[in-house]
Amino acid sequence: MSATSQPRLSFVRSLRKSLWVIVSGVAVLTVGLFGFWLGETHVHAGFPVLMTAPDYTMTNQLGDKVSSRTFHGKVQLVTFLFPYCTTMCPLVAAHLTNFENGTLRPADLADKVVIVAFDVDPGNTGPRQMRAFLAQYGWNPADTHWQYLVGTPPEVRRVVSHGFGVWYKRVSLASAATDDQDHGGLVQPEVANQLAARSHVDYDIVHNDILEVVDGHGRVRKIFENADTVGSQQLLAVVQALLKSPS
Repeated sequence: MSATSQPRLSFVRSLRKSLWVIVSGVAVLTVGLFGFWLGETHVHAGFPVLMTAPDYTMTNQLGDKVSSRTFHGKVQLVTFLFPYCTTMCPLVAAHLTNFENGTLRPADLADKVVIVAFDVDPGNTGPRQMRAFLAQYGWNPADTHWQYLVGTPPEVRRVVSHGFGVWYKRVSLASAATDDQDHGGLVQPEVANQLAARSHVDYDIVHNDILEVVDGHGRVRKIFENADTVGSQQLLAVVQALLKSPS
């Protein structure tokens, strides 16, 4: 090897070493980013972002205006209730009341969670009926840990159907009975509702029996198809997971 080739050899070796450091650094960075992505996927795997909850300003059971922005940072348990209902709605109301008093408060989570219900009969009922409904099933209407909300019929339709994807429709009691017969006579069990009994309404609001869980950033993360049968511990696990998740 000539004397002039030795400097060139040293230069090549130095260049190779530098390239190896660069390549190794890029590889480590790539692996790190991939690991971060996997970690993020794992965090959200159980409760993926299903959709963004709608924005709104409505009136609660006390007659006060309430904005969806009020709930930022809290987990929302969102449900849809008909004040004159005699089937699933009373069961959902009683269940959520028991969940708040028997599970959230003992776990010191009551101030981090808000129950949000939408009145799916906005054309015929309002805060007075909503207060009576809540009181019948164990909730103090003055306690705004539960926000029972109503707006104009178009606004409720926008939020409930187009925002949360929940179907509802007014039907006469006579047609509802006919539908039950047409479907093999399967009738939902009736639950006592003194408000409905006093009002003698001749219609029903049929709707999806759904409970949606919204995180602190206003995103729907879990949908329970049968709101009246969700176990308290199952619901608590979702709430705790979303409260612990930073994003």
